[in-house]
Amino acid sequence: MLRLGFACISKSMKENGRFKTMSVKTFEGLEQSERMRRLRLIAVDNLYNVSRIMLWCIESGISLYRLSSDLIPLATYVPDWHWWEDTDIQNMSEKIREIVNGGKIRISMHPDQFCVLNSDRPEVVKGSFAILEHHNRLSNMVGNRILVLHVGSGTGGKQRAIERFIKSFNTLDNDIKEKIVVENDDKIFNAEDVLSLCEHLNIPMVLDIHHHNCNHENDNLPLLIERIRNSWKGQRPKMHLSSGRSCPTDRHHSDFIDFEDYKQAVALVKDDFDIMMECKEKDLAVLQIMEKAAAQQG
Repeated sequence: MLRLGFACISKSMKENGRFKTMSVKTFEGLEQSERMRRLRLIAVDNLYNVSRIMLWCIESGISLYRLSSDLIPLATYVPDWHWWEDTDIQNMSEKIREIVNGGKIRISMHPDQFCVLNSDRPEVVKGSFAILEHHNRLSNMVGNRILVLHVGSGTGGKQRAIERFIKSFNTLDNDIKEKIVVENDDKIFNAEDVLSLCEHLNIPMVLDIHHHNCNHENDNLPLLIERIRNSWKGQRPKMHLSSGRSCPTDRHHSDFIDFEDYKQAVALVKDDFDIMMECKEKDLAVLQIMEKAAAQQG
C-alpha cells in the first residue's frame, strides 16, 4: 500500500499548522530577562502544533510527515540554552514520540541548506556538525530515525567533494550516522553519484524524482531502483516527488503535483516506497492526489 506525506506546514490547519520562529536581530533586541522566556514559549508552541498536525495526518490517511528544522528557534545560536532540559519541551516531545510509536505515521527531518558536510571551509563544517547534533538530539526525543542530507558543495569537482563528505561523515557519532540518508540533488550530484556514495558508506539513499529529471546523465532509473531499495537494508524506502513549475526540468517546485508525474512515480516504485511530496500547497496537494487516485481506481 502506498504511503504519502508532506513537509512541515499544514495548509488545511491554517494557523494551527504553522510554526513561529525568532531572528537573531529580534532576540538581541529583547531585554535579557525576556529572551529565554520568548524562545521557550515558541519552542513549546511549535512542538504542540507538530503533535496536532500528526494527529490530523493520521485521521486524514496521510502516513508521512517531515518535521521543520526550526521547531527550536536559535537552538545552535544560543550556547547557554539547554532547551532539552526544559520540562514542557520534554513533555511535548514525548507526546510526539508516543504518536510515532503508535505506528500510524512515519516522520523525518531535513537539516537546512546551512548543513554542508563537504564544505571546503572548516567553519562551515564545524557549524554543520552543530546542526546535526541539534537535529539528532531532537530526533531522539521525538522518535525520529531519518535525517535527510544532500552531498553539498561541488567545489573542486565531484570526486574531491565526495571525498570531503566521506571524511566528515566518518567523524560523526554513530548515533547520527545511523540516521543519515542522502538525496540526489538537481544541479551537481545525480542519482548514480549519490547511490554509489551511499553504498560505499552503507547508508540509505532517498531518490528525488524531480531532481533526477533536472540532473541526470545516463542514469537508467529503473535499473537503479533495486539498488536504492537494497540501500535501506530491509526498511521501507522513501522517495521525494515534486513537479516543475513550468516544465519537468524547471527546478522551481509547482504548487501541486502533476497527476501524470505521480502515476509515473508509482509505476517506477510500485507499492514498495513511501512518497514524500514536496510542493507549495503541502497537505492540500497530497489530499488532491489521494482524491484523484481514488477516483481513477473507481
